[in-house]
Amino acid sequence: MSTIKQDIIEYLSEEGLRPQDKEYGIHFKYHMLSLFIRWDEEDDHYLSIYLPSIFSSDENNRGDVLEVINRINLNHKVVKCLLVNDDVWVATEQLLDSTPVFGDIIERTLDMLVQARDQFYEDLRNLS
Repeated sequence: MSTIKQDIIEYLSEEGLRPQDKEYGIHFKYHMLSLFIRWDEEDDHYLSIYLPSIFSSDENNRGDVLEVINRINLNHKVVKCLLVNDDVWVATEQLLDSTPVFGDIIERTLDMLVQARDQFYEDLRNLS
């Protein structure tokens, strides 16, 4: 396990987020939401955090969902919304320097994910 991955797990633990090292990445809860950090052993300076399955799309709402996803992607820093199969996910991608301070990065990133999720819901509601 890389030092950065260990440091992230330690930081999440210190914040009371109870991380679990899973096959797909580091799973944890934040404000009662399930999130995960996809870990890339080949590039441990790449930090990608996901808030999966915030909304299920179908053929009846696909156009509206794609319009709102595009708005989020245009108007939010660092965050991007994705359509994974029929589910909307919110993600962030960042490059870390060689001595990242996770207290400066992770909390703000998690808040950005939650804000983008909330904005997605609001924008989708306003289209109806």
